[in-house]
Amino acid sequence: MSTRVRTLPIRLAPLPGEALDSWLEALARRLDSPLGEVLHHLGLPSRTGRGDHLRGIPPDWTILLGADQTAAIAHASGLDERTVTAMTLAHYAERALRINFERRYVNRWVLWGRGAGSRFCPDCLKDSSGRWQLTWRLGWSFACPLHLQLLADCCPACGRVPRQRPRSGEVVPHPDLCGTLSSRPGRPPSGGCGFDLTQTRTLRLPAGHPALSAQERLLEVIDANTASFGAYALSPQPAAKALTDIRAIAGRVLADLPEQNIKSRLPSDITQEHFAADLDSQFAMRAAERPGFMAPPRAVSAAAAVTIALDVLEQPDVHQAGERMRDLIEAMRDELWQVSVTSIDSWGRGLSPVLNAVHLAALAPSLRPSEQLRCRTPSPMPRRPVKTDRDTARRARKIPSMFWPSWTVRLAPASGTYPRTLAPVMAACLLIVDGRTSLDDAARHLGAVTDGTDMSRIMQRLEDQQYWPGIVAALIRLADHLDAADVPIDYQRRRRLDYSGLLPHDHWQDICRRTGTAPGSSRRELLVRSLLFQRISGLPANTVPGRHDLDDAYFRAETVRFAALQTPELAHELAEEARAFLAGQNVRDEPVTWHPPTSLLNGLDLPGSDPACIDIPHLHQLVRQRRNPVRHAAQVLGTSIEAVRLALDAQPAPALPPTKAAARATGHIRFTARKEVPKETFTRLYLDEHRSLQQIAALTGFSRRVLTDVAKEYGIPLRDGPQDYKPRGTIDRDWLIEQYVHRRRTLPDLAQEKGMSTANMARWAHTHKIPLRARGGASHDAALRAADRAGTSNGLTA
Repeated sequence: MSTRVRTLPIRLAPLPGEALDSWLEALARRLDSPLGEVLHHLGLPSRTGRGDHLRGIPPDWTILLGADQTAAIAHASGLDERTVTAMTLAHYAERALRINFERRYVNRWVLWGRGAGSRFCPDCLKDSSGRWQLTWRLGWSFACPLHLQLLADCCPACGRVPRQRPRSGEVVPHPDLCGTLSSRPGRPPSGGCGFDLTQTRTLRLPAGHPALSAQERLLEVIDANTASFGAYALSPQPAAKALTDIRAIAGRVLADLPEQNIKSRLPSDITQEHFAADLDSQFAMRAAERPGFMAPPRAVSAAAAVTIALDVLEQPDVHQAGERMRDLIEAMRDELWQVSVTSIDSWGRGLSPVLNAVHLAALAPSLRPSEQLRCRTPSPMPRRPVKTDRDTARRARKIPSMFWPSWTVRLAPASGTYPRTLAPVMAACLLIVDGRTSLDDAARHLGAVTDGTDMSRIMQRLEDQQYWPGIVAALIRLADHLDAADVPIDYQRRRRLDYSGLLPHDHWQDICRRTGTAPGSSRRELLVRSLLFQRISGLPANTVPGRHDLDDAYFRAETVRFAALQTPELAHELAEEARAFLAGQNVRDEPVTWHPPTSLLNGLDLPGSDPACIDIPHLHQLVRQRRNPVRHAAQVLGTSIEAVRLALDAQPAPALPPTKAAARATGHIRFTARKEVPKETFTRLYLDEHRSLQQIAALTGFSRRVLTDVAKEYGIPLRDGPQDYKPRGTIDRDWLIEQYVHRRRTLPDLAQEKGMSTANMARWAHTHKIPLRARGGASHDAALRAADRAGTSNGLTA
């Protein structure tokens, strides 16, 4: 088509932001030609009224041009094709409106699209000699930031919206005059009403007026095609999404917000104009049908609704926006409890995650505690649950039945809820974060050590405290961390291990003997086994096999006492016992314990004490000075008993030197003897140097009886009788060559036969110049030849 269209004899450039129909009329006026002739010259077919849509002729060319038509206009006018397209509403498609490209019309049911017509600024028309802006055709345009006034909706003379129908093509157009066809006799030459639209009066607004600010924000979003202001800062959204959100709130404002509440939120000039409409006008009647569903027919109504909507969305973050929306919801509905997390679905389709987050933040105070966890209400961006049952099962493998102690102590209130009660509930709560799992199912996933009733009761009790938002935020952070991280322990497997063989009686006795710990009664042994069971399994200590005679009161008291009794040596031995137990259960690829990083709790307002703030040297000093050391230390340090227990579990206090009687009773003397006379030293003194026990006792300061017990533990056979060691003769060189070189017997074997130590037998080999085999052994012949050479040099025969 462009090859058949001739170029125009006169060129006219469009003004910035000018609409296509305005430019065509200005071009016709510049050429002093009827508008119809200009359209025909540019290759735009004339409308006949019937069948136009079948011929691809839209009601208004300003909506959309075909590729051929765009090329023809560009060729004739000398404009760039992109400049031509920018004068049509297609320039704003999927940003500020939606166009049906097949049938070439604006969808009026989304994004406040206007199917036809244009608002206008009288002063802009005067300044530009009647040139119309494309943005005036958007449902989002209601004010002129340049001239500080609302846009006019209609012609004051005929009461009709300008440009709802194409201007007459029979006359030279006057763009500043109303071109709406009139049935009045004596129609003016303009082919329309003929009123000078530059004389239209509109509401003037002072600089900084909220409606002007709202208009500037809308134009900024549309031009940038993105919204990153206010609540959108954390999650910028495309312009169409943000405008959908604004339309949703604005629509509810127009439909449901009482008049008094609108007046309290807006300047009086806007509200007076909004509520002072002529009830007989077509605009009032249209607005009353379904207010807010489509673009408001009056600029002042759009200004009022959008200004209130942006007052919500322009808050610095989602939660402050939620507070503003909560006020709106409370004003629109008498009882907030009737509003649910899904009620916003009726506000419109295609709402952004940001508006959904704002809505959840608004409802947060009215939601049940479990719903706050499911919807992550304290997080920067709340959302509805998205986790599936498979996600829940995967997360359950990473969570012990009893919450990690390092986290429990931080989340436990100072009073009202015991940590032992809180721990299983907090663990199960991790499974409902961002998920739809019921409370009972969450508890069953972790071994059913609690139930939905207890979970609900504990959460309601915690919700009454000021620290509840911090607790919820901590659980959300932790759930996200567990979903993203590789946890080194499979707690589901730990829950299923057989713990009947954990810490047998003889193992406990050996540990006490090696560490100088008083074994105590059978109840203490069961207590230690219970604590070790909970540490390994993640299950409650009272579910350890065989714990039928240990009541809760005793267990609680002794658990606190044991924290002070434990020494570094005992803690080490128990850790080794745990590792050995896991290895016996074929669990060799996991640590005994693990906990998530407590750095995730930074910046949260939590009720519990932080063990990391405890002065450990001072704590160790305190727990060795009192009868009830843990409680005393907690009072002196200004922290909780659980925090002290946790600190002592991580860094046990070294034991004080015992009294003589206590040392004998607890086996501490033997423990000290083993430390000062290790097996290697005892072997050297007793076997190599042939010292008697009495001589070793005099040398070390330990009694002969203690040394006898130590020798038995080391597995060193003692000589018969109290007499000192008597020499048993020398080692013959020929015998040693025969046994060691030819028969290849080992030095330990030869030493045992001769009743001496391995080191002593090695010294005899050096005396006879018999080379010792290296690890892995040398050949017989090489050793023999070396021995022969050594004997020859000494004048001896082999």
